[in-house]
Amino acid sequence: MLVEDLPAGAVVSEYRIERLIGEGSFGKVYAAVHPVIGKFAAVKVLSVEYAHKPQFVSRFVEEARAVNLIRHRNIVDIFGFGSLPDGRPYFVMELLEGLPLGDYLKQRGRMPIGEAIPVLRKVARALGAAHAAGIAHRDLKPDNVFLTFDEDGICFPKLLDFGIAKLMGSSAAGHRTATGTPMGTPLYMSPEQCANAKLADARSDVYSLGATWYHMI
Repeated sequence: MLVEDLPAGAVVSEYRIERLIGEGSFGKVYAAVHPVIGKFAAVKVLSVEYAHKPQFVSRFVEEARAVNLIRHRNIVDIFGFGSLPDGRPYFVMELLEGLPLGDYLKQRGRMPIGEAIPVLRKVARALGAAHAAGIAHRDLKPDNVFLTFDEDGICFPKLLDFGIAKLMGSSAAGHRTATGTPMGTPLYMSPEQCANAKLADARSDVYSLGATWYHMI
């Protein structure tokens, strides 16, 4: 059961909260609307439990930074950032309509290969853009690929959740990842990532993409 935290009508940044649409281990996501221009958005808020822990705040900030360093149409757009009066950070992102690939596979089973190939190709392009920007996702899996559909029913996937992304070739991520600490989803992680998250790079993402492809078909 989703537990409301920000009430409907609360204003975050320039957006008015409408309803809670998602809840995870580290935060909640709300549907919101700009009261003047009518633009819809999603607002993600870090949980109180983690809002005063530098390691988790750093990941939250870096997720927004990573997305804006990459700037690819198959990656969810984050266009606002701030803190609530109680200190919890939030960011504002595009509101997606559709469902996660993981839910699609649970509901409908394996995806026909003619549908799966275009989805995989677009996700691969998004990953390629991330790698070109020096960023490894480190948690690619069906639940982090969101399927949207245009008016003709054509699927347009969006890659989500850069919360444990890593700037490759930099020690900046070292304060967030202790040696030997697994980060990611084991079923989709490469052997080297399972052994040591610091070793995860673009090649680990390619492994995860292959595992996701196997799950899809």
